[in-house]
Amino acid sequence: MSKLYRGMAPLLKSYTTIILVIVAIFSQPSLAVIPVVLMAVVIFLWWRPISIVINLLTDYFSFFAVAVLMSENIGSYFALLVSLPILILVTRDLEVTAEAVSYKETKYPRYLTGVGVALPLIAVLALIVALSLNSLSLLLSSVVAILYFSGLIALAFRKIPAKPIEEVPVQHRMVAGTKATLVINLNSKTKLGGSLFLKSPYEWLEPSPVALPLKEKQLASEITFSPPLSGPSVIKLVGYVLDRWGLTQTRFELEPLKLHVIPRARYATWLAKRYLTETRAGSLPLISSVGALKPIYGLRVGIEYYGSQLYQPGDSLKNIDWKHSVKYDKLITKEFAEFRGQPAILLINLAVGDAEEADKQAYNTIVTALSLVREQIPTSIAAYNHEEVTLVTARLQPQVLVAQALEVIGQIVTIGKPTKYLKPADVNRLCSNLRRLQYVEGEASEALTGILRIEYTNLKNRARLNSASKALAMAFDRVGEQSSVVVVSPLNHDAEAIMFGAINCGNSGNPVLVV
Repeated sequence: MSKLYRGMAPLLKSYTTIILVIVAIFSQPSLAVIPVVLMAVVIFLWWRPISIVINLLTDYFSFFAVAVLMSENIGSYFALLVSLPILILVTRDLEVTAEAVSYKETKYPRYLTGVGVALPLIAVLALIVALSLNSLSLLLSSVVAILYFSGLIALAFRKIPAKPIEEVPVQHRMVAGTKATLVINLNSKTKLGGSLFLKSPYEWLEPSPVALPLKEKQLASEITFSPPLSGPSVIKLVGYVLDRWGLTQTRFELEPLKLHVIPRARYATWLAKRYLTETRAGSLPLISSVGALKPIYGLRVGIEYYGSQLYQPGDSLKNIDWKHSVKYDKLITKEFAEFRGQPAILLINLAVGDAEEADKQAYNTIVTALSLVREQIPTSIAAYNHEEVTLVTARLQPQVLVAQALEVIGQIVTIGKPTKYLKPADVNRLCSNLRRLQYVEGEASEALTGILRIEYTNLKNRARLNSASKALAMAFDRVGEQSSVVVVSPLNHDAEAIMFGAINCGNSGNPVLVV
């Protein structure tokens, strides 16, 4: 809102109140109630504003009321002149309302807002009533209101160009899936004022702030984004500019960013090739192995604290974190990471659902191999897809392991996503429930036990026939010793096999981690 209208607001409010008092005094007793009610509403909203829309409509109807009611005493033309300052107050109300309204999504480059349609429409309806009642004062005030708002709308369309905001494009390179925040600079091409709204057409990009006042020529906004592999190279934003009165809306597009997305697989391949050219192993600034991996259903044993999670049946009572359990009113158990420097088996699933998943799988495979090399853990590789086991190796030297990982990611196959894979079955919970039901007697418990055993048997048979179980068994036969198992998989077709493999390996003292 301009400083001029802000300073004139008290004077205009006082003027409207005084005029309504004068109208009430000189009006007929049957019509005096109208200005009295309007005056009471104006004073109340001035003292305690309820709604900017109600305030706008009250002043707008006061303009018509003064023009009509004073015409009996001073004539229609002089009554219109007396009511014109109230129209200036309505303009001030429009600026206040425009600061609080938002844009409406539309495909049209130029669009009249709800306020821009409602106020002229009220004037048109008043004109129709004036013609039907043969009221010259109402006719004159309606024509003035129509011409006034038409002029404001025409001025807004003229002063606001088709693209009122000019962007300053920047370029940015980043790895797919990572997160970045940039400041984009914008230049306003209109001096009329108003508000700028930015909307992102992408789920992975968010501008902040969404709304910017057009008080200055130079503007700035932050965009936070995390592009996928298939993201566009030229980032577009949809902009909406509302004029200072909130009557019109202009839609346009901005191209503030040219993005070069580096696939994760390409970046990881670059890391691996750079490692292979180094003379000393582990000279790259790579992530640690435990930091790159997350436990599947928790690391139940170990000596190094890893984190906490909600208690699950089968967890040891010795690992309950009583302090956090009391704080959150839930049982919290501690998790421990345990590698103990023993050899590892890198179990890799080569079947993925789409290109995005293939890129993640290739990245995870290479980074995990590099992490194991950095920790100097002797590792063998067992790779499989949805049909067969493709590769099982013995313990590999560090450079051979990285080179083999590079070769393996070239065998990743896309099988599509015909099946919606939900959260894998919690086999630990299923086994715990079966153990509990052994101590419960009754027909209901027997029936429930039978159902759970059918589920367990079905899951076990499916897991046994899966290529992941076969690859894991072949890897242990090949290495012939106790090993940690590192699983690199999106957990699609092999989810149940990994669950059972984790249980069997855990019972044998072989920790299982999943990436």
